[in-house]
Amino acid sequence: MEKLTLANGIGIPCMGFGCYNAYDDVITSAVQMALEAGYRYIDSAEFYKNEAAVGAGLASYAGDREELFVLSKIWPSSFDDVAAAFGRTSKDLQTEYLDSYIIHWPGTDEKRRLSAYEQLLGLAEKGLVRAPGVSNFSIPQLEKIREEFGTYPFVHEIECHPSYQQRALIDWCRERKIQVISYEPLNRTKDLALPAVEMLAEKYGKSPAQIVLRWYVQHDQIPIPKSGNRERIRENIALFDFELSEDDMEAIDALETGVKDGQDAAKFPAGY
Repeated sequence: MEKLTLANGIGIPCMGFGCYNAYDDVITSAVQMALEAGYRYIDSAEFYKNEAAVGAGLASYAGDREELFVLSKIWPSSFDDVAAAFGRTSKDLQTEYLDSYIIHWPGTDEKRRLSAYEQLLGLAEKGLVRAPGVSNFSIPQLEKIREEFGTYPFVHEIECHPSYQQRALIDWCRERKIQVISYEPLNRTKDLALPAVEMLAEKYGKSPAQIVLRWYVQHDQIPIPKSGNRERIRENIALFDFELSEDDMEAIDALETGVKDGQDAAKFPAGY
């Protein structure tokens, strides 16, 4: 698994394994299969309500903990006591520290958001979090973090797929050495049926998912696909024996429609 380097020198695998919307033995088995297939970055969250099961999967890993990159997210309801949220997450995931801990959604209360990020930095100072970050933030919200605390977050996790690329935001993050992580990387599989993607899959002898995931890797963005199917888990990570040409990268770039699938961060989650 190739790695990228965060602004603080920490290595992060160029592809992760998502854990959303799967529970109990299903997600435990999926994490185990992902680790067996070669994934070393596991992407979790308090909101998923499955971290104990994810932790059971992580516990199956026979290698050194330092070989893994474990990320979790703080839900806005936990902004007032981030240390307590970290305690629950670290216990469930069976890890003493997190490689990255990020604010899941900015919420609508700037004061609570900034307080949560300050608490997050406190965990980093104690060595409990290696790379503080955020998710679903706007450029003004990212600038406010730098204004208040002197540095930008190390990672920013956002919705991104060929139909909704957020190129201006990603370019802005790249200029400031904020590593972008892309959730919903396949647009809930909808983008796999696009004619341009199917044509490239036939051209390279790869699956449509492999074509799209390879596109992320060559853009130095980190996709976090999820699957519970062993063969699909293995297929998704088999990206390092081919390379898309510049013209074919541009063909996928041209699929932008500006249509997002997920929530509006200015309004979601309500009440926070």
